[in-house]
Amino acid sequence: MDGVYTELEFPAGSPTRPYIVLNMVATIDGKIVTGDRTEPVQDLGSDVDHATMRQIQRSVDAVLIGAGNLRSTPKMWYPPELIRFVASLSGNIPPFHRFFTDAPEKAFVITPVTKADRFTEEVQVIAMGESEIDWDALLKTMKQDMGIQRLLLEGGSELNATLLTLNVVDEIFLTIAPKIKLRNSSLTLAGGAALSREELLHFSLISALPVGNEVFLRYKRK
Repeated sequence: MDGVYTELEFPAGSPTRPYIVLNMVATIDGKIVTGDRTEPVQDLGSDVDHATMRQIQRSVDAVLIGAGNLRSTPKMWYPPELIRFVASLSGNIPPFHRFFTDAPEKAFVITPVTKADRFTEEVQVIAMGESEIDWDALLKTMKQDMGIQRLLLEGGSELNATLLTLNVVDEIFLTIAPKIKLRNSSLTLAGGAALSREELLHFSLISALPVGNEVFLRYKRK
């Protein structure tokens, strides 16, 4: 099955960071989970959504996810040519997940320097920042030292919020699934601290493609 986009091409980003695209699927009421935060969400989007996710993955050089996303999705896999990063502060990651074992030379854990010793020798660690991840330095390293031109961000909610707050997310792909989750504490596309009215981030709609009962939205940062 093909994704909804006839072709996808992204620019190479700035000299100091990759071009960053965020891809998520959410319910009509904005939730990104079907159960609780520890459960996988493969049932949220359709087969078309899954094919579109793979299409976006094939259009980038690397993917970045949060550790909670990794823990909750034991069947997660990526194309073997894709560099993959998981951000973790706790050290609670499954080192024998296929995220690492499918292509161990292309899989990295991102963490601060003071927490780098929490990880086993089975995984490659990139330590940036003292007690918190230095995202500016990390993105610069990705671009200038690792040659990553295009980076895909796939959640979870807090990781999305971190990069959105830094205003480095260039595009957002959002699939609206025809479902209602409810519950005011359920995860949304981005958590984090609220932005003030003056700090609101603005995006322009590039396309809106209805396919079956889903709508595939694509936004670009203004």
